[in-house]
Amino acid sequence: MYTREEFDRRRAEQKRLEGREMRLLGFVTVPLGIGQLVMIRLLESRLERSRAVAIEGAVFLAYMALFGFLFWRLLRRLRFSLLSCPQCGAKLRGMSESVAAATGRCDSCGGQVIEVVGQDSR
Repeated sequence: MYTREEFDRRRAEQKRLEGREMRLLGFVTVPLGIGQLVMIRLLESRLERSRAVAIEGAVFLAYMALFGFLFWRLLRRLRFSLLSCPQCGAKLRGMSESVAAATGRCDSCGGQVIEVVGQDSR
């Protein structure tokens, strides 16, 4: 069971993690995506069509692999940072997290997630 302070602290940590990972994703993929457009322009003006397309395709596949890896990393880190119900183990995400924050209970099993002040913790 979480104390209110611990629950709020972990929720805030999760939001910071999500923001940090989203910024990394944006700071890496947006400039590289724009860079690809510039590269396409340069290659098509300097090389024959078939060579330019081959290079562009290879760079695009590398870009998509990098994007896929960063997105997978984002989802994995968020999944591991989720709070879970101490009673049933259900992950508290989205609406479930909001319900637990408002009521102190899990919306799946009804178990106590956040300690009630003045209640014995057993």
